[in-house]
Amino acid sequence: MPKPVVARKLPPYRGQPYWEREKPQEVKTGRIWLSYYPGAGKLQIAGYFTKDGEDVRTKVVTLNQEDLTLHPAAKALLSDFLTAAE
Repeated sequence: MPKPVVARKLPPYRGQPYWEREKPQEVKTGRIWLSYYPGAGKLQIAGYFTKDGEDVRTKVVTLNQEDLTLHPAAKALLSDFLTAAE
């Protein structure tokens, strides 16, 4: 029987935050703002609105590449969603 996959328990990171260390690749649609940080392996998905000529993020969710690697079912679900969007 295969051993269950358990997420690594990492100590708290005390360095500079990834969003300050690297410039993300960004795409804005009419409703969502995607920011990909390849060095950190993070994808941020946020709603946004424009206030006083500036875009303001709301309800930010961050996907971590490590989580998808450790949980193949989550990776498959995200893949199915992206395939359906084509």
